[in-house]
Amino acid sequence: MVPSMFRPAALALVVVVGSVIGACSLPAMPSLSLPAIPMLSQPRSICSGAGITIDRDFASAGRHACVVGPDGGVVVSVDHEPALVEGINPSPWFAFRITSDAPRQTSVTLDYTDYTHRYAPYTSADGRSWSRLAPANLTLNDRKTRATLKLDLPQGTLWVAGQPLSPSSDNINWTRDTLGGRGFNETRYGDSLENRPLVGFVGGGGIDAIVVLTRQHPPETSGQEAYRGFLERLLKRTDDQANTFRARHRIIIAPMPNPDGVDGGHWRLNAGGMDLNRDWAKLTQPETKALSAWIVKEVGGRKVVSMMDFHSTDKTVIYAPPLDSPSPTIDFLKALKAKFDATLSQPPEWSYSHNANGGTSKGWALETLKAPGITVELWDQIPTADARALGAAAADALIEYAAK
Repeated sequence: MVPSMFRPAALALVVVVGSVIGACSLPAMPSLSLPAIPMLSQPRSICSGAGITIDRDFASAGRHACVVGPDGGVVVSVDHEPALVEGINPSPWFAFRITSDAPRQTSVTLDYTDYTHRYAPYTSADGRSWSRLAPANLTLNDRKTRATLKLDLPQGTLWVAGQPLSPSSDNINWTRDTLGGRGFNETRYGDSLENRPLVGFVGGGGIDAIVVLTRQHPPETSGQEAYRGFLERLLKRTDDQANTFRARHRIIIAPMPNPDGVDGGHWRLNAGGMDLNRDWAKLTQPETKALSAWIVKEVGGRKVVSMMDFHSTDKTVIYAPPLDSPSPTIDFLKALKAKFDATLSQPPEWSYSHNANGGTSKGWALETLKAPGITVELWDQIPTADARALGAAAADALIEYAAK
């Protein structure tokens, strides 16, 4: 969520065979296993030559085109989605698939033009199990506008992406499986601009309420991991406090409010060129219109303890309304901060503000639900276990706050 003025220059990925210059060291990460990525039965290449073919025929692929040079090098252009308004978050997302007719070592240079490198590269042989590229195989130029990846291509397919891929079906299915047998109802509360289903879940009791969502912004998968840690802890604690919380609170969940942007490989926006987390004031897009109306309907006048919206950025930080905001549950913010400070090895920073016309879910929650809306931002490169621990701590804070 780092603002940046729109710069119209396209980005490019340059694939060459040869030496790697410069140096940039990043922390190692464990391998991750995710569901298979949906794709077309006959992938169409965007370019081919010199024994290499590149395609993007799978959900959440980047927005690429490419050409093959006379020396066998491949230039892959990368661009963000069209934007209705000037300004797009600098989130240079890339995801493509390389098919090689023989094993070979290849250097892939990501040319960001006037944008800078953000996402650590991951590779996968099958689109399910992902490993972060070893730090020794990644170098940056001085301005960080070019990142060179040293890849050992197998004979066959290698996927390359800025994060382990998680298309829209992934988090919906994960949420459905996690909630299974726990008394939650699944609903299609609307349709996206491209007619994908907008899926929500409601369960728990009926006195007070909480709201949780994630993936308004497509590449922000570390926030999704915190969301998963939150739901797992909220639902799987079996002590009396947790049982009482679930019996008392209606739990409203939106796991995928921007399926078009996620499956389209967008940096930030929906298919209508709008940042959905700047559209909660005017509600111009079908996704925000449907989600806000559904939340109000399901809340049904109940007191909302909090509305938590999980995101990712260049650091872990919590955006919250001021502590003197007009909400009957504003003191939950103090309880949440105390829990983070007591249980996390690296507690997040906090930033307090409110803009009624800013268009964020955080602001909408305070204005419409009279609840402290919270934007929970996770560092892009945070280890999965740490992201889930933060989400679990947030759930513990809610349960313990409600028990007082």
